[in-house]
Amino acid sequence: MNRIKIAIANKTYDVKIAITDEEKETGLQNITNLPENEGMLFVFDPPQTVSFWMKDTIIPLDIIFLDEDMKVVYVANGEPNSEKIIEVDNISYVLEVNRNSGISIGDEMELYPNDKMLLLDADGKVQMELEGNERLFSREHTKKLIKYAKKAYLTKKDNDYKTLGEKLFDFLEIQENTEPEYVDK
Repeated sequence: MNRIKIAIANKTYDVKIAITDEEKETGLQNITNLPENEGMLFVFDPPQTVSFWMKDTIIPLDIIFLDEDMKVVYVANGEPNSEKIIEVDNISYVLEVNRNSGISIGDEMELYPNDKMLLLDADGKVQMELEGNERLFSREHTKKLIKYAKKAYLTKKDNDYKTLGEKLFDFLEIQENTEPEYVDK
C-alpha cells in the first residue's frame, strides 16, 4: 500500500493510501496502536456518498470527510467496534487518524508526494529537478496543475493522468502566446 505525507490543522501525518475496494474495506481494522503522526487516507473518485463504521476497529479514531478541494466538511468520532453507520454525501477523501486530532470543519488538507518533478529534454535527459516552491507557470495555472496532479497521483487512473497532460499542454500554449513580462529591480 502506498504512503504519502499530508498536512492538516498544523500537523503533518504519514498516511497509507486506500484506493482499491479491498484496501478501503480493511482500513484500520485490527490495528492495536496507531502512532500519533500516522493514519489512513481513503480516495473516492468521482466524489460520492460514503459510509464508514468502526466494526473490528479497536482504537478510537477521528474520521474526517473531505470534498474534492480537500476541505473538511464533516468530522466524526469513531467509537471502537461500533456498528453505527456514518454516511456523508459528495466526498472525495476520508482521513482516519487518532481521536482528538484537533482537525475541524473548514480545515484544508495538503499533500506532499515523495517524488521530485523532473524536467526532461526531447531525448529524455533530466534538465532540472524541482522539489518545491518552484514553478514554471503563473500562480493561477500552477494551482490548477497541482490540483490535477494530486488527483492523478492518488487515483492512479489513466484518465486523470491524461487530463493532467492535456491541461499542461494547454497552459504551455497559453504561456507561449503571452507577451513576456519583466520586473524592474
